[in-house]
Amino acid sequence: MVDYKAIKNIPQEELIRILRFISEQKSIDLCSYRQNFCFRHIRSRMQETGCLTASDYIRYIKENKEELDHFIDSLSINVTHFFRDKEVFEAFAKNALVELIQKKDSVADRGVIRVWSAACATGQEPYSLAILLTEALQKKPNFLIKILATDVDNDALEAAQKGFYEERDFREMDKKLLEKYFEPVYNGKYSVHPQIRNLVKFERHNLITDPPFKHMDIIFCRNVMIYFSRQQQDELIKKFYEGLNSGGFLVLAKVEMVWNKDLFKIYDLNNKIYQKINQ
Repeated sequence: MVDYKAIKNIPQEELIRILRFISEQKSIDLCSYRQNFCFRHIRSRMQETGCLTASDYIRYIKENKEELDHFIDSLSINVTHFFRDKEVFEAFAKNALVELIQKKDSVADRGVIRVWSAACATGQEPYSLAILLTEALQKKPNFLIKILATDVDNDALEAAQKGFYEERDFREMDKKLLEKYFEPVYNGKYSVHPQIRNLVKFERHNLITDPPFKHMDIIFCRNVMIYFSRQQQDELIKKFYEGLNSGGFLVLAKVEMVWNKDLFKIYDLNNKIYQKINQ
């Protein structure tokens, strides 16, 4: 490990060169994330791997493919687990979801609930939502659940589609739900039950550059906006507004918020649940 002082003065253009290289290798637009945030983690990984220059670090990545995953993990972009921040899911199920189901029971579009899990990483969030809705709709068998799960990371999407998870992924999940919706397979891993897997469709999508998906009732986008600039956050909130149906719900992470009060009203401040304002 090298002295951090030896790499702190690397020119910005060299750090951008590293970001572009990693983006190409992982098919992730890291240049969309806040640069200072990414630069700090690049320097940390360079110190950890003993690289003094951008060329050194790029060469190290080429020779050690696992370093790509180490770097992405250091950003915490794909770090998640089932029912992360359990109280958020509980609050959403108790209030917002009940209101949505009642509304769906009384309109022409009854029986169909559309959900977008934006930046879904390796799938724990959309599968959690599939379980949540399945539990909530047990007495309404005619309802149809459609969950779209998107991410820019092809490797993460591939892992999500396979649906294999380890015990640590269930640390906030009720054991009864684990037994009901997962099957033990091998080496302590579990497989998502087909009943839940079939409710989720995975697709590659870039939140910054791609248009939003439309006609959604619920959008979960948690622990993602913190990586974006304020301008990018505002643009993303507008996209979510466009993508939601009338009165639809947007759920963010507890450290994130909606700044534009003309688009969303606060539904649950503690759990960062917002509801679309009809204009």
